[in-house]
Amino acid sequence: MNISHSRRRLLGLAGVGVSSALSGCSLLASSSSARYSLQSSPRGGTTLLDLFEWEPRQQALHVRRHADALVAELLDSGEMTTEAQPLGPYDPNGSPPLAYTEYEGSYYSVRVTAVEEVSLDRWEFWFEPVEQAPADVDPVENLSEGLSDFDAEIADRAVAEAMGAVVDGVNLSTVAHGERGVVFFDPMDPAESELVPNPPFEYVRAEPDNEFLDEKQTLRAHATDGNVKTKRYVHETERVADSKSELEDVLSGHIDATFGEDPEDIREILDETIGGVYAEREPISESFESLIAQLGIDDPTPPDESGASRAWRRHYEYEGDYYATTLRIRND
Repeated sequence: MNISHSRRRLLGLAGVGVSSALSGCSLLASSSSARYSLQSSPRGGTTLLDLFEWEPRQQALHVRRHADALVAELLDSGEMTTEAQPLGPYDPNGSPPLAYTEYEGSYYSVRVTAVEEVSLDRWEFWFEPVEQAPADVDPVENLSEGLSDFDAEIADRAVAEAMGAVVDGVNLSTVAHGERGVVFFDPMDPAESELVPNPPFEYVRAEPDNEFLDEKQTLRAHATDGNVKTKRYVHETERVADSKSELEDVLSGHIDATFGEDPEDIREILDETIGGVYAEREPISESFESLIAQLGIDDPTPPDESGASRAWRRHYEYEGDYYATTLRIRND
């Protein structure tokens, strides 16, 4: 397996399991009705190497468009920063997923080591919803015609933002710069786009992209330059192994529990978490409590009244396959 080039993605879990009523009283019982939920992925399990494989985050256009170059820079230099979105694993609560990748025959951990609040001068392309275009102006009907693929994607995303504003009743002209459309964060270069500083059109008629709008919307194009408050993410790599066997030794140390020949009630809980979410309310069953203890989760008690939830991320082996799981406890 070549970890650095594989694009196998863990399956998202959208289903919600029905809480099981297993027998027994809980040592964690209290007078509250906190909800304990456990969710595992991927659905069919995976290998130890694949479980911890790094999948660069590429949701934002400026990161996705330059993802290969950013990955190469990070692995060549061992350090790199991105604007507005991390490329590496990140959790705002301070416990990012573990992630490893192969580069030139060796294996590296990848992590976000610092997050900085920054103010940057950046261009933004956005559309302002208006009642109608001036009488002497014919709005553009085919928005992507004549645009590069790059600009067409920017325009489409800006249209989506404008349509959302119409649905929500938000006046985008009053929204802060950087929050109205598509921002040209580094390494996206405004010089590569014809949309800034002077868009090739002023008014467009766009089809609605959601179920809440029935008619085309008239939108006015804007390209503005100004200050954007965002975050800068510092990424670092660390060489951890020079062979797959060495890497497997490292990864095995991240496995918190092994399940297989466990009682049926434990296995029933695991099977439900793999297909969705398993949940119980306090007092939780002895079986669920036992599973949580085997995962090595200390003090799995509800948050105090000021906290909405607590969460723990763990990894386990179940009948030869490997899973990541998250326990959440909510006061709801």
